[in-house]
Amino acid sequence: AATMGTTRKLQSEIDRTLKKVQEGVELFDEIWNKVYSATNANQKEKYEADLKKEIKKLQRYRDDIKTWIAKSDIKDKRPLTDARKAIEAEMERFKVCEKEFKTKAFSKEGLGQARKEDPKEAERNKTRKWLTQALSTLQDQIDAFEAEIESISAKGKKVKGAKTVEEFEGWVEKHRTHERRVEQILRMIDNETLAPDQVNAIQDQLEYYLDSNQDPDFCEDEGLYDELGLDDLPEDKDEDDATSEATEEARRDDPPPQPATERERKKKEKEDAKKEKDAAKKAAKEKEALTAAAAKAAAKPA
Repeated sequence: AATMGTTRKLQSEIDRTLKKVQEGVELFDEIWNKVYSATNANQKEKYEADLKKEIKKLQRYRDDIKTWIAKSDIKDKRPLTDARKAIEAEMERFKVCEKEFKTKAFSKEGLGQARKEDPKEAERNKTRKWLTQALSTLQDQIDAFEAEIESISAKGKKVKGAKTVEEFEGWVEKHRTHERRVEQILRMIDNETLAPDQVNAIQDQLEYYLDSNQDPDFCEDEGLYDELGLDDLPEDKDEDDATSEATEEARRDDPPPQPATERERKKKEKEDAKKEKDAAKKAAKEKEALTAAAAKAAAKPA
């Protein structure tokens, strides 16, 4: 009875938070619109402060939601994951807004530009929103795959007809690849090296992958990102490759370092010279000692 009471209390708290999230997202949208319709710097500054306050509130709800998602006794987690995705989408929008405020510094020219560029920025934000949700879905599915891997490993035996650890690991790897691609596309949207309409052209294929990758008749589109031309871009590499390329470029620009073998040779020459010097000193001391001993012997009376 106590457990049931605790569960009811928790569910009641979850319901209250989900309602607050919905209200918070609606309020965030209202303030967002006010930010971009502001006619002077003071108004814009005030609305930005309100927006910041609201996003901090939503982030606190997100922390609670993430804790609840991790609980095994909550069966229906879909409303929680949906709420988390909604908050994360608004967080991305806030980042954009904050960046604009910092760069435009509320100048009259900046205010005019913000209004002029607003439709394009709105289009970019819309694309960012679904890309961010795609990232969130990928992460949720990776978490689910990893939980299955742990479960199978703990049981130590395969259930007939169920997927193997290797199969789940394969899906984790595929999802990680998609994550890197989507993150790359987000960066390119921010840098304006990809237009929203180019990215939106792959939305259906990516959503099919996210929705149906575990269906028995799922057919993977291996050329999903081909039309974006990502393979032709320098950033289409793993971070390690990109780092090594940057290092290589720096190496070409800088004077060539002394080869390791040359350094070692010089070091060895110094060490050898020191050994020879020490050996010569030792030999000289020994010679002195012998000469002194011989002189002493010769000085003794017969």
